[in-house]
Amino acid sequence: MLESVGLSRQAHDVYRALLSKPDSDLDDIAREVGLPVEETRGALDLLTDLSLLHSVENDSHFIPAAPEVGIYPLLERRSAELDEQRASLSRGRAAMAALAAEYATLGPRHGGDGIDRLVGVEAVRVRLAELSRQATAEVRSFMPGGALSAAALEACRPLDEQNLVRGVRMRTVHLDSVRNDCATVEYADWLASHGGETRTVPSLPMRMILCDRSVAVVPVDVDESRQGAFVIRYQSIVSAMGELFEYVWNRADSLGAPSAPSFDGPSDRDLALLAMLEDGLTDEGISRKMGVSIRTVRRTMADLMRRLNAQSRFQAGTEAVRRGWI
Repeated sequence: MLESVGLSRQAHDVYRALLSKPDSDLDDIAREVGLPVEETRGALDLLTDLSLLHSVENDSHFIPAAPEVGIYPLLERRSAELDEQRASLSRGRAAMAALAAEYATLGPRHGGDGIDRLVGVEAVRVRLAELSRQATAEVRSFMPGGALSAAALEACRPLDEQNLVRGVRMRTVHLDSVRNDCATVEYADWLASHGGETRTVPSLPMRMILCDRSVAVVPVDVDESRQGAFVIRYQSIVSAMGELFEYVWNRADSLGAPSAPSFDGPSDRDLALLAMLEDGLTDEGISRKMGVSIRTVRRTMADLMRRLNAQSRFQAGTEAVRRGWI
């Protein structure tokens, strides 16, 4: 218990040994406490520095002093230091409260007209962290694009863990392409072990984060995240986005679970690919939407054409309509 004022366990044992046998010299004390002579000498020096010991006869013998002579002043000084730390902490809390009031008054408007514009990637990151910490029930996310790096995933871990410990439900939808990324799969397993849920789909309309049922964050430009994001608080819009999330979530596959075989019918990836072709997207556009390489898009398209017994993409679309796929 006295380590807080600098008295080590070895020094304590040496002090007790001297109380029991005050005529002991250095070698006697070392044998008594079972320490090497050098360590015993160090303990004696420490006791002397703490005014718990006085040496006589050229440091060959030692006289223990009353603890209150040396220890009590140290405890009083330590108590004063703790009082100053508490006062400093109170001042810090007051300063934080004042800063929070300034932020609420002068900072970004939350809900004034129902929508805020965030400019730049860093501003988006800061606000997302803030909203995530404020969440009380759930955080739902669409995460299109390629897999995050292992470093980026690791940076997400502390905040995600804090939310899960607080009982916030976390559900995330990625693209199917992340199933080939070991770091993402491992992170999904870690989330699942803490109560989080991750699913995947062939394509997603855009990046989207919903915190509770009160706020949504969406990109200004779905193809260029550097343009920033909108923070939306209009309840009608947030509710509609929530419905979109649930629609996609209910049709997504759990990450780590095998995809259901398609047999004669189309897979979800087939349907997503056909829908994007119907919308006139190029291979490059489909690649971005599905988070896969252009080569993968073309290979998937070739396999789909083979299954539809089509010689061209137009014929594949016609055959898909005839079969009732789209």
